[in-house]
Amino acid sequence: MSNQTISSNGKSGRQSVGFDLNNFKVSLNFGFLIENPLTSLPAYYSAWNTLTEQLPELYKAKRVREAVHQLPLLDYKQLSGHRQLRLAHLQLSFIAAGYVWQNGDACIPKSLPKSLAVPFYHISELLGIQPVLCHASLALANWRLIDPNGAFDFENVQCIYHIPGGYSGDWFCITTFMVEFNFAKCLKNFVEIMNLLNVAKELNARDKSGTTIENQTALQLDEVTNVIHLMNKSLARMHDHLDAKTFFNEVRPFLAGWGGEGTPMSNGLIYEGISSTPIKALGGSAAQSTTLQALDGLLGIEHKEGQKEFLVKMRNYMPPEHRRFVEYLENRPYGLRHLVESTTNDVLKSSYNNCITALVQLRTYHIQIVSKYILAASVGMNEGKYKSLDSKGTGGTSIMPFLKVVRADTETKLIGSRQSKKFSKMSWLTIGAVTAIGGAVIFGAVQFLKQKYLSPTELILKRSTFSKSISVGWLPSPQNDDQKVILKIKI
Repeated sequence: MSNQTISSNGKSGRQSVGFDLNNFKVSLNFGFLIENPLTSLPAYYSAWNTLTEQLPELYKAKRVREAVHQLPLLDYKQLSGHRQLRLAHLQLSFIAAGYVWQNGDACIPKSLPKSLAVPFYHISELLGIQPVLCHASLALANWRLIDPNGAFDFENVQCIYHIPGGYSGDWFCITTFMVEFNFAKCLKNFVEIMNLLNVAKELNARDKSGTTIENQTALQLDEVTNVIHLMNKSLARMHDHLDAKTFFNEVRPFLAGWGGEGTPMSNGLIYEGISSTPIKALGGSAAQSTTLQALDGLLGIEHKEGQKEFLVKMRNYMPPEHRRFVEYLENRPYGLRHLVESTTNDVLKSSYNNCITALVQLRTYHIQIVSKYILAASVGMNEGKYKSLDSKGTGGTSIMPFLKVVRADTETKLIGSRQSKKFSKMSWLTIGAVTAIGGAVIFGAVQFLKQKYLSPTELILKRSTFSKSISVGWLPSPQNDDQKVILKIKI
């Protein structure tokens, strides 16, 4: 179903200019996901199709490089249309990641062979995204429905191509598909809010019609809040089939890219046939998801300079139209934040604060995910194959300080200083203790759990709300919050 322009009429008798998602290649049904993605390329590209299908076995046998060296140099110009280009980018990004990382940190290549590098670079150039495995391909173009007539849900969606880690690797992708898909449910509310803002801007005086616009905006924000909670619920399903050991040692390195501080290729890779100068291409990161940056843009959340610089850089890994969508939200001369700050309407202020609170909670849960799958895993489950990646995000950042500042920036946008301080205190108490304590405490906690339990794969660290101590909670899933074993460590 094609997108439709949604317009809003205010009581003022003036009609807003319609805001159209089609201008940004965003779907009301699927959001930023590719609609009906292709699952194979034409016969001319059978070598790419076959190699990508065989990649998990080749990667495990450390034979990806051998297979790549046998690839013919195919003409990328024979690709036709956006969907073929996106699938080709997905295939070549998988092959490139396998080529680079098949042996861990050992024997990292300095270049990508011409038969891979030339088409990969030019296809990326045509799409306006980077020549590396990034969110735009892994999370937006790698899905298909098991039953084409069925619902888009956890039970009916699967990967087209597979990253390392077996079903755990697939589940990481499936969870991400669902977060992206659920975000699409609030795009109609984005559109409605944009059109309501257009009407509000045209009102020269506060009157009954202005109050109507504000109340309508509040209703739309309530729907956005509900969707953020749904995204958080989908993210919580990560624990169902993805264990921390598999993610840390198999999934995460495959997404690492080249050129970030956290890789052994700080200068990047040479793309043979393109340039003799290495090209930096950072690995996949949640910061490359347009959903979170779009929410920031809608709500008027501004980040500190260092974090903002990284987030803007990550937009180069988004399709250009999605990048423009975020920029449009950020640069509107009259945005949602302007309306909320100028109003005396408590209903609108409350709805806005609820939306901010939901986004803070989503970012807090993301921090807890990182605590489990990266920080705790790097100490207790590290197999030592990728030592360069132990403390960095796949985007090359020192991940925990970055995420904490981004969350704090979100908190500061709550309307009313008392609410802001109260929420800041409450949210801090729910954060994983690994965000507040050093490696020594983490190590001690992990060693305790290793001695007392089979493995610390479901480790979640929490700060106790009852004492000035750190409590270590052993949780089989985020839904079983009261089933935990406590180890108190005085600080």
